[in-house]
Amino acid sequence: MALMSDFQKRQIRDTELRRFDRWFVDTMVGAAYRDRDGRARSVKAEEVARWRADVEAHVDAMIAGVPMQAAWAIGALVAVVFGGRWLLDALAIAPRFHGPAIGVAVFIVEVGLLGIEVWDYVAGWRRRRDAIEDAVRTRAPLPIDPARLGSGHNWFQMASLAVVIPIILFAYVSHLDEGLIERFDWRWVFAAIPLAWGLHFAGKWYDGRIKGLRR
Repeated sequence: MALMSDFQKRQIRDTELRRFDRWFVDTMVGAAYRDRDGRARSVKAEEVARWRADVEAHVDAMIAGVPMQAAWAIGALVAVVFGGRWLLDALAIAPRFHGPAIGVAVFIVEVGLLGIEVWDYVAGWRRRRDAIEDAVRTRAPLPIDPARLGSGHNWFQMASLAVVIPIILFAYVSHLDEGLIERFDWRWVFAAIPLAWGLHFAGKWYDGRIKGLRR
């Protein structure tokens, strides 16, 4: 089941690996890891390569698992719709309550499935960063002003998420109000799509520029 094009897979992989690259900086004494406190600690090239290989395997597994996860999600929603309708009929619930009840059930299942995916995503990255932090904790920080290293965040990428996430949440909340779709001004969505893509490519440009300045 091909739910994502090769282009989409490459974009996801590139975005995720750029996050890993932002954890490291090039200094006069070689590669350094920027810890969560903003301090730089020396690391060996082979360490970075090993950590990156682990992250690449994690990202590839995440992308490969999307079709199967989507299949389980679709199956769960189908079971809720048809199973819930049968249960409501068996309980002799008035038909006028069927639509709202099914809508609420679907909303709960969708939010739950999304929450599990988000938790797995966050926990997976956190475990890998914790492993690196443990490996370098005993090393003395380099005498570099943390302010010169920056925060390690890509604000363009965060802004793109700030544009996309409300649209996703709107799709979920629409189950609770059947008239919400009709009342929504879809011109905002058509304006948000090119804005999100623009911020996405701006984030790629920013990471490339920062990486080039450090060399």
